[in-house]
Amino acid sequence: MGRTALVVAAAIVVLGAGLVMTLKPSPHYPIARVTAPGGVALSFLQEQVKSEEDCHAANQRVTQAMLANCHECALAESRCVGEAPAALSATAPGTQDMISAKGLRILIDAPPAAAHALCQTLATGIAANDATARCVPAAN
Repeated sequence: MGRTALVVAAAIVVLGAGLVMTLKPSPHYPIARVTAPGGVALSFLQEQVKSEEDCHAANQRVTQAMLANCHECALAESRCVGEAPAALSATAPGTQDMISAKGLRILIDAPPAAAHALCQTLATGIAANDATARCVPAAN
């Protein structure tokens, strides 16, 4: 009887560890890309959310807001990735103009003059709701 109890206890421990590994929540990082006229594209990188459902909802919120204010814009991509995009934690200037706000980075792919102007305009608009929003110009 003692040996059976030991085997059952060991099996429970192994199964429990297996369940923890299997059910361990995986990270979900919302990424969306919106294209605009004039060769402009905006990539929205958001902080990790708890579930894939939350991830899709986060992408939908950010893209709906953008598309509601830009009728010529189009959704190019909306996905959830398992690793944080490097630009999400970037604080220094990169190769593109970027808007940095709480939980959000917006990378601007556009001709330099248009990117700078758009960066300033969007950062100012976002700052109305998030005082941390700022434009980070591309490194030259």
